[in-house]
Amino acid sequence: MKMNSTTTLAAALAATWTFFPCGAGAMELTISAGDQPRPAGPMFFKPRPRLQEKATYLLTGPDGKTTPAQVDNEGRLWWWAEAMNAGQSMTCELKKAPLAPAAAKAVKVERVEDGLINVTIDGKLFTAFNCKNTEPKPYLYPVIGPTGEPVTRDYPMKDNPLEKNNKRQDHPHHRSIYCAHGDIRTNDFGKPGANYWHEADSADQQDREKVTRIARMVSGPVFGQIEAELEWVTAGGQRQFTEQRTYTFFCGNDNNRLIDVRNVFKFPDLDAMFADTKEGGLLSVRLAVTMDESGVQEPERMHGRMTNANGQVGEKECWGRAAAWCDYLGPVKGRTVGVAVFDHPTNFRHPTRWHIRGYGLYTANPFGLRSFTRDNGQNGSHTWKKGETAEFNYRILIHREDTKSARVADHWKLYSDPPEVTGQ
Repeated sequence: MKMNSTTTLAAALAATWTFFPCGAGAMELTISAGDQPRPAGPMFFKPRPRLQEKATYLLTGPDGKTTPAQVDNEGRLWWWAEAMNAGQSMTCELKKAPLAPAAAKAVKVERVEDGLINVTIDGKLFTAFNCKNTEPKPYLYPVIGPTGEPVTRDYPMKDNPLEKNNKRQDHPHHRSIYCAHGDIRTNDFGKPGANYWHEADSADQQDREKVTRIARMVSGPVFGQIEAELEWVTAGGQRQFTEQRTYTFFCGNDNNRLIDVRNVFKFPDLDAMFADTKEGGLLSVRLAVTMDESGVQEPERMHGRMTNANGQVGEKECWGRAAAWCDYLGPVKGRTVGVAVFDHPTNFRHPTRWHIRGYGLYTANPFGLRSFTRDNGQNGSHTWKKGETAEFNYRILIHREDTKSARVADHWKLYSDPPEVTGQ
């Protein structure tokens, strides 16, 4: 499967648009919700001629309220849109801001030390990209939800008494939010290959995802962004393929935090097989221990539950199943918080299968068909040929309240089938 810039997220979600002047230095655009309600969330379109990437723009709605808008490196204009009812449309005026406004929810991306990049929203830590090459793979940690509390497990990065007292310090290779696969084959396709999932007993036996360069760091009123270049390298020093990984962190609101993740794998040297195994996840999460189904017993019983786009609930129904999205929610310091992951419709083998466990592991894995179905006649392995490129896109929605109250299904529609933007 080869994907290029014409089949990226922008193309897959392409909206129709036309700009018309509506005053000096201004343009007008109309946003139509279509036949379904739309929750508040990020929205984009791609105008021509291309707008200035480092400039700040303002959208003024029919009520006179202004919203900052920001251009990414692909020329897409992004803003945080208000909720819309089914059938609703609104016309907004777009102007370039004379000066960058002081946005209340500005996203700041800042390198604080070698191998550590902080992401703050409104001056408060949201997450950090941990990318020291002394570690087996890079990851996001901590990850702070809309209630101000972490939503991923601390172990092994930090010793947490709650996790320790409840004997929840297992699987040290599950590092908050990360990407990994347990069987990559490039030379001998008939036997197990490099294992980027587990952590080896010694450093010289460890296959590694090495960050070779931070290509871009962007801060702004609507989103912040980190683009990293990686090489997946065996313990013996062989580069199997390269990756461009982009995290986009949206400003969010009081109820939600959002991260878009893009993985672009390039195979410049060798054919590479992602072999069939459940031990993998191009988007992987290890949840806070009070949120998962196993939960904790001390100081009191607390646990969560999982569900998916098919309406299935619990590990027995959700594990290994194909679904457009999953949501995993539970109590965090007395408040219900959920982490939903969306598999973009253009992804390989969409809807993906999910390696989602009662103990809080939660991964999007399109390769583990034999493992998930327990059918030896199936084989989910896939080989990309030398010179090919594969792209995967995901969205992480961290929300308050339960799946229905948080409108997770509507957020999926906003991501997979956004409102139309047209001229007037």
